[in-house]
Amino acid sequence: MKSKIYSSRYMKVTSKGLVWIPAFVTIGFLLAFPVAELIMLGNWFGMEYTAREINALYVNLWQNGFMITGLAVAALAALFNGISQFWYLYSLRKIDFYHSLPVKRNRMFWYKTLQSLLYFLVPYLVMEFFAICIGAMRGFFSLHLMKLAFLMMVFHLMLYLLMYFSVVLVICITGHLLMGALLLVAAVAYGPVLSVLLDLYEMAFYYTRSESSYGFVKWLKEMASPFTISYTFVKKYAEGNYGGILIAVILVTAALGGLGYYAFVHRRSERTGMAFVFPWIGTVVKFLIVVPGGLGIGFIFYMLSSDSSRTIWWIFGLILGTLLAGGIMEIIYYRDFRRFFSHKIQLVINGACVALVACVFFFDLTGYDEYVPSYDKIENIAIGSVDTEKETTYNVKVNEDGTVAMLDSGYYLNGDSTGNDLGIDQNLFDSIKEIAKESKETCKEIIGNSTALWFSNLWDPSRNTLGLKVRYDLKSGSAIYRYYMVSLDDIKNLWKEGMAEGPLKAERYSILNLDDKYVDEVRCDFITGQSIFLFQDNKAKKQLLVDAFRQDVEEADPEVLTGEPCASLTIGYSDVPSVEGTDDMVVGKTGDYSFSPCFYVFPQFKRTVEILKETGYPISMDDVNLSSVEVQYYMNENQNEVSSPIIYNKPEQLSELKKALRCYQMVPFWEKQELDGWASLKVVIDGMETEVAWSIMAKDVPEFMKEDSQRALSFEVLDEE
Repeated sequence: MKSKIYSSRYMKVTSKGLVWIPAFVTIGFLLAFPVAELIMLGNWFGMEYTAREINALYVNLWQNGFMITGLAVAALAALFNGISQFWYLYSLRKIDFYHSLPVKRNRMFWYKTLQSLLYFLVPYLVMEFFAICIGAMRGFFSLHLMKLAFLMMVFHLMLYLLMYFSVVLVICITGHLLMGALLLVAAVAYGPVLSVLLDLYEMAFYYTRSESSYGFVKWLKEMASPFTISYTFVKKYAEGNYGGILIAVILVTAALGGLGYYAFVHRRSERTGMAFVFPWIGTVVKFLIVVPGGLGIGFIFYMLSSDSSRTIWWIFGLILGTLLAGGIMEIIYYRDFRRFFSHKIQLVINGACVALVACVFFFDLTGYDEYVPSYDKIENIAIGSVDTEKETTYNVKVNEDGTVAMLDSGYYLNGDSTGNDLGIDQNLFDSIKEIAKESKETCKEIIGNSTALWFSNLWDPSRNTLGLKVRYDLKSGSAIYRYYMVSLDDIKNLWKEGMAEGPLKAERYSILNLDDKYVDEVRCDFITGQSIFLFQDNKAKKQLLVDAFRQDVEEADPEVLTGEPCASLTIGYSDVPSVEGTDDMVVGKTGDYSFSPCFYVFPQFKRTVEILKETGYPISMDDVNLSSVEVQYYMNENQNEVSSPIIYNKPEQLSELKKALRCYQMVPFWEKQELDGWASLKVVIDGMETEVAWSIMAKDVPEFMKEDSQRALSFEVLDEE
């Protein structure tokens, strides 16, 4: 015979006290769907977007905007439904009443789940239907939009169940309100907070740690909480790359539902009022809180000092933090201050784990700093830009219809600051392995006796090495990031390898594949720093220059492209049509992109150099009429006093200086420039002082300048004596 407790009539009766939940959910979805849609459509029509642009924005609203607003309402609905349905488990009197009813616990669990599902789904379908009708009234209706609406409903339902079962599981395994609230907060924030703590430890103790998170730390940020995994899914769905995380959401939802069901059915009523209904869960939770708590408090003490004593303070903080975290957990468990030091064996085990994790970071027991993936696992090696001021390039893809897709740029739109792909070959791999091996020692030499530093911002005052961000793209689809201190020769060799074997050359000069009709202007920075717009009234000559430069680049080998430039060209492209997109859509703009890539011109670029010579501006320092060079040297190592100006104007001096002087813009990142020996450097050409910044090539510094620099320092020493 059918049980009256499990009937539609009973559901109606029990819903009378919970009417506020579907009412609240209805209001939430009213704001999330119809109201939000009306506001956005009003804005778009008011901004005078075209019908095609509004249609693209409307499709994006269903695939992205509604997913985010709907997720927010789904999270609140899951929280309120989960709490309202299982709140009675914290009261012995209510437990006795519910469990005295003639119905099994397993049927009661699924009844409550079904009721909560209806409280969510019915308001959702009604408000989504209204949103579809509003769009249809404005002329936006298609099978594609119906598909998006159906997928959105399915995915929101899945995410609701994911968050609902997580709330139910927390309530079913805890015995009183305080622990339930704390554990619910931990379920939301534990993964992100732990990932931040590990990030801080990596930045403090690892010499090659880059700013990008990956692996376990990234998993903690995006997947270690039901709420963060839901948000990650929404982002992946908007990007159209949600297959893998969809499987993860289904599996996690099933696991949480199964665990919640088991905990509810096997829950021991007599343990109500205790911290956890299942004692072993309390031990696990205590471990998960005490170990990060000890590490976190230890890190606070570590940052309080900046001298050699910081390690001692760190150890003190680790011990104190473990004791405090363990004692506070015991107080919360038993709600008794006298239980602060109970379970001493557990406290010792947790303290040993804190010490182990601390040793892993302090002594680099995992070999993090020297780790390089094996050759057969790497698909590509990419490096970051070490000089974005002088050359600015854009990696684009030109489609058959003439539109352009931005793949990367000098500002690295992908966010990881490693946009120069070098490919992978054995020579490149061997070079990277050697760099990884030497980088840690290089960092230690730079920082001296310090025990820790934020190494991603490390700067070498001697300018013998530069920081280089490296990304290893693995064949598995994941990526590993590192930050190395490398010599200029190493950077030049890596750059050369990428130009020879990898896609670096094609990507760096890919924008030259744009149609010539988009070329708006061409500017040249000559060897003296003069910046001139060329052939403004001669479009044919301007195009001839661009064509010549394109041919010279195609024929140039890596040796040429890593040589010493003689000029730089900035080619201005305007009104370039982009691939259909919504993030950067601008009203009334026919082309979304305007580019101004800047490229070096090398002496071996015969065609380009020949045209530039026709302008009459110098291409080589040999063509420059250098009148004099005025230098003021530093008189002490603190560089707070300078000598009187020394003027070099003798023919033999000027001849040597021509070999060493370079306009700052003409010094590529792979060439070392001498900057520390003097306070000012004034260059006079044709009797007029130049206004641009000048540098001295370190390999070409004249002997008479070295002697004068030393003499200025010696004079200061003699003066002090």
